[in-house]
Amino acid sequence: MRSFLRKEFWDDRNKPILFLQWVLVIFATILYFQTYDSIDYFHSGILRLIAGIITLLIRIENYIVKKENIYFGLF
Repeated sequence: MRSFLRKEFWDDRNKPILFLQWVLVIFATILYFQTYDSIDYFHSGILRLIAGIITLLIRIENYIVKKENIYFGLF
């Protein structure tokens, strides 16, 4: 199980894109928890933009690595 997770989430990935995705996920999480109790369309738009960028980075990474199973989610 451990070797499967290592191979799936670390060895077969493009490292700069992976680190950029994690930075964006951490930034989005911090932004969400700072504004979760208020209605703010600006921050909501930024969160949606970050989600779209992360999805785009996943697609670019799959194209670079040329994986057979192309998916849209994080996992």
